[in-house]
Amino acid sequence: MERRRALDWIIISLSIVLTALGLLGIGWLHVDSSTDAFIPTHADVVQINDRIKERFGSLDPVVVSIYAEDTILQPKYMEILKTISEEIEELDGVSTANSIANVQHLEPSFDGVEAVSLYDGDFEAMKNRIEEWPSFYEGTFLSADHTVASVLIQTTLDYDSKRLLHDLREVVAPYQGVVETSILGLPAVTEAISESLLSDLGILVPIVATLIILILYYFLRSFKATLLSLVPLIFSSSVALGIMAVAKITFTMATMLVPVLLLIVGSAYTIHIFSHFFQNRDTGTIEEVLRVVVKRNTYPIIAAAATTAFGFLAQLSSPLEPFRIFGLLSFIGVVVCAFSSLVLLPALIRVVYKQPNGKKQMKQQGKDSRLMASALNVATRHGKALLWVSMIILVIFLPLSYYFVESGTNMLDFFRPSSSLVKDSNRFNERMQGSFSMTVMIEPGEDVSILDPSTLKTIEAAIMELEAQPVVGGVQSIIPFVKRMNQLLGPGEDEIIPTVDEEVVFDFFAFDDDFYLGFEDEPAQAQEVVASAGGQGEYEIPSDPARYGLADESELANLIAQYLLLYSGNLDMFINDPLEPDVTALTLVLKSSDTNRLRTITTLIPTLFPEDWNIEVGGGEAVALALADLVTRSQIVSLFSSLVAVWFLVWFTLKSPKLATLALIPCLFALLAVFVSMHVFAIKLDIVTSLLAALCIGIGVDYAIHLLSAIVRDDMPMDRIMQTTGKAILANAASVSLGFIGLLFSRFMPIANLGVLFCIAMATAAASALLLLPAVAVHYPKLIFTRRTPS
Repeated sequence: MERRRALDWIIISLSIVLTALGLLGIGWLHVDSSTDAFIPTHADVVQINDRIKERFGSLDPVVVSIYAEDTILQPKYMEILKTISEEIEELDGVSTANSIANVQHLEPSFDGVEAVSLYDGDFEAMKNRIEEWPSFYEGTFLSADHTVASVLIQTTLDYDSKRLLHDLREVVAPYQGVVETSILGLPAVTEAISESLLSDLGILVPIVATLIILILYYFLRSFKATLLSLVPLIFSSSVALGIMAVAKITFTMATMLVPVLLLIVGSAYTIHIFSHFFQNRDTGTIEEVLRVVVKRNTYPIIAAAATTAFGFLAQLSSPLEPFRIFGLLSFIGVVVCAFSSLVLLPALIRVVYKQPNGKKQMKQQGKDSRLMASALNVATRHGKALLWVSMIILVIFLPLSYYFVESGTNMLDFFRPSSSLVKDSNRFNERMQGSFSMTVMIEPGEDVSILDPSTLKTIEAAIMELEAQPVVGGVQSIIPFVKRMNQLLGPGEDEIIPTVDEEVVFDFFAFDDDFYLGFEDEPAQAQEVVASAGGQGEYEIPSDPARYGLADESELANLIAQYLLLYSGNLDMFINDPLEPDVTALTLVLKSSDTNRLRTITTLIPTLFPEDWNIEVGGGEAVALALADLVTRSQIVSLFSSLVAVWFLVWFTLKSPKLATLALIPCLFALLAVFVSMHVFAIKLDIVTSLLAALCIGIGVDYAIHLLSAIVRDDMPMDRIMQTTGKAILANAASVSLGFIGLLFSRFMPIANLGVLFCIAMATAAASALLLLPAVAVHYPKLIFTRRTPS
């Protein structure tokens, strides 16, 4: 006896130490909430983004905006905007920071073109300049109603997003209370998720633990037993956290769920141990009772844990690494939880209990008994009709409901509509072009110059088509700069420049007091061009060589190259070389990142260009779209993997392929309920809800296993089976469902949605098991009993 007690204390002490170490590991967790943590490095979109970054720099723009009640164009706001822009330019990780307070404006001058500050203190002149080029300023730097102004920040490739966002908040902090400000962009969304992940875990674990305490107390009717039942759950969750910290596993929105799920799933194992312990309290000493209880429950708990664990392990077939890690950690956690329920919990009972006391646990059985009697009555009287109708519904609506489920990984949708980030983004998107972006890299075929007028015309036509799409707020490209320079330097509406016989050498940088436009040895004709210049040209792409006194398109391309050289701003984000670019980039500014609309855009883009052009679509929203496709693929793969794995496991457990097939019925109905609910409540398949299918199969099949095992044993009538095993299934479903209700308190909508959908799934799985499997046993016994005829 003393030896047994010493061993119990060793087990308890070791568990306490491991739990403490696991909880201490929380501080070492590496949190990554970006889509980059989910998307495989070999994915096409990742390779495309790398190529775009190599040529055009960072794809992570950040927007700092200020809001005015009336108009930004007044001294108070403009001085704030100017100071903010200047300070941001000096920050580490910032390549450029442009706003209406510091951007250079091109206007006509005696020498042709002059770059002046858009804002120089003269507001009347500033308004006139904006009116000269509204398509460039409004929607990008300034809202059409002039109540919002933005600083567009281009980051460096090696910037530290966390530090930059901290520095940006420091820059705008002194002006809080004077003006409203916002910091938007993918880095801001990613940081908000990262900061909320651990705090969300800190909120969910106590809430879920409280709900589980209530569930345990309801069924066990003992506060002491309730507290002891929590220990294996906390132990397994802590071990999972410790493994993440030691193995340096990235803490994502998927792996975050592991500790919470273990608390919920493991409660069923401890309920079984204590329920049987109380039921057998009068049969002997505590040691003798526990020996019988553990022996009786070892196989059912291992069988239930195995199906759940292998349901999780099926995630190893997912193409997404965080899902594979989630599956592996959950598998380990379930095994640890089951083992600790059979080893640690009995040790705790032996140490704590002197006289088992479970007198109250039977008080609430009246309603449960009536419910089980009603279920058996339905299965007996209407079983055949119920089975046929159910199967028809399942066959028709399961694939149909899955077909209508939409996928989407818009990271802004992760937040509740009431969050400040969502409100700021919606307000910005209403007044400006948008806070989402997608980059299109265009590489024409061989011997085709980017600056050829025909090439630019093709790109312009594509831009017009894209801007006609409702989701596209605007398209940023090289085109407006070419048009503006032509407007300033090109000939007037009805003017034609005489053709020059000699080869034209455009040397805009050889200006002197006798300025001429590079027509060597032809000062007279140069004066004619100067006379025509001065902002009277057309806002268009030069396309008629004769009108410009040139011979062909190649000379027009040279003229456009000189236009861009003369432009004083930085065009590196649009072309890879100012004189002879062979690649150009378009930035699509989007008002929404709805997956279906993004898919429409990405499908449309290649059709807008010649087939021999190389068109690649990248950027943050392209990654989100690719991730949505991978999530859908992962869902399908993990769904079938889970079904196959669980089917073989149940076959091994029950020794019958027919029973293994019947055991999947509750799982399939749970999936049907989930898919229908997702369609009805407009819940999208995302990086969290896509985990649900495997969970439904792994956990839902337990109900079928318990009920089929009791039926196959054939040692009691069906009504007795329903009053014993049926009640246990009801208790299990209630405990798991109520535990998942706690996820509704998550800050993240996908996790809250997961909680709702899982409650629906477990209720459906339990109901279908308690109604359909008894109906099969009563009306089609040959499907269950190999050598039995109906009595």
